[in-house]
Amino acid sequence: MKKDFLLLGGSVVLTVAMVLGMIHWLAPDLLGRPTDMQLVQLDEKVPAFYDGVFRDTQPGSVYSQLKDPLTRIRNQPLQARMSRLGPHDIMGFRNLEVPVVADIVTIGDSMTYGNNVFMEQNWPHQLAAHSQLDNISVYNMSTGGWAAVQYLDMFSKALKFKPHIVVVAFYSGNDPLETFAMVYGNDNWGWLKPDRSLSAADAPRVTYPAPESEQWSVDFQDGVAAIFTPELRLASNQDHPAVHAGYAVMSSVAERISNKARESGVKVLFTVIPTKELVYAKKVQQEGLEIPPAYAALVKQEAGNIERVAADIRALPDTYYVDVVAPLQTACLGPTMLYADTINGHPVMAGYTVIGETLSKTIDALLPRRPRGLYAQISENEFSMLLINDEGLWYFNSQDIIEQNGWPAGTVATIDERDIVNIPFQGIITSVDPARFGPACCNAN
Repeated sequence: MKKDFLLLGGSVVLTVAMVLGMIHWLAPDLLGRPTDMQLVQLDEKVPAFYDGVFRDTQPGSVYSQLKDPLTRIRNQPLQARMSRLGPHDIMGFRNLEVPVVADIVTIGDSMTYGNNVFMEQNWPHQLAAHSQLDNISVYNMSTGGWAAVQYLDMFSKALKFKPHIVVVAFYSGNDPLETFAMVYGNDNWGWLKPDRSLSAADAPRVTYPAPESEQWSVDFQDGVAAIFTPELRLASNQDHPAVHAGYAVMSSVAERISNKARESGVKVLFTVIPTKELVYAKKVQQEGLEIPPAYAALVKQEAGNIERVAADIRALPDTYYVDVVAPLQTACLGPTMLYADTINGHPVMAGYTVIGETLSKTIDALLPRRPRGLYAQISENEFSMLLINDEGLWYFNSQDIIEQNGWPAGTVATIDERDIVNIPFQGIITSVDPARFGPACCNAN
């Protein structure tokens, strides 16, 4: 009996010691030890932060895409501009820099990255250029070869930039099958499978690039020339279980992104960029050309697939869908070339401009206007009064200077720090100049 009691007591003491040891290591502040004294071990499998960011990922390579366990591929970071590729920022996205905040974040594949054109000519830049608002910031988080799964993954990361709007651009030319391949071929994304009876082996075979026997060359009456690859693009739009599953995941991803956007107070806008073949469909019909069966099948199937995805998105609350198919089809009826006269399916600058200009009309209505006037900025331990006028952002150095510049006493609206980050800082107001620093400068009462 005494022996059993000692064994029991010893077990209790040992258990308590083990629990206290775990608490001491995992939550030292519970035992009176400050967390900033806790040691953090470096996992040898993961490089230190700065070594991870600035490491030589592919020594000697140029614009190669790197492997990634979650996104499958990603762009090599810190690449300079070279012809119609790059530049890439530290995260491998096609921007000159990574902002603290961005008014708009764009997510997509090579159609949004802007293959075929310089960075300033892709549609995210055209979106900013055609905006009626001043100084809007756009950050492009797109990579060629991505599809719906990567868009979902990037959306959560895009929220770190505190955007007002996130634009997600699907591409009907290959997103369905690339989405299928990710969901059914990568265990990290298997939970997105809409049909568990399918496997990665069920994907139809695709020949890329399209062989010459599957190319259709057309010379239009207005001098525009095009080479179509309908069999290649039909692969992602045909009546096939893998294609249906891919489109189903696209709609599911849109719904998940929409839900996350509402939870975060961010507006989200979707579009589907069509294939070159669908864009030229009306022009082909208008000229009475003899249409190959694969081209006719593609146009019919793709238009129906896009409309079904668009209907799914339009049914989501507080979510926006912008059609770019009709504007592209209208623009190509004239003599302007929207695409190169090769088998390349990416637009040239004129095509990207149509997309950017079309999206900007909806986005301008959704973006808040740049603040103007007198505001209070409240942070953890600070309270500041600031002025935003045509010149930029100013801080007042005292309440007396505010009143002497003509601002009446009373309640002042507060402003969020994210809304002033991108406004140029001009200085601290220490002088009296009502025309410059008073209500008149901002048309305020």
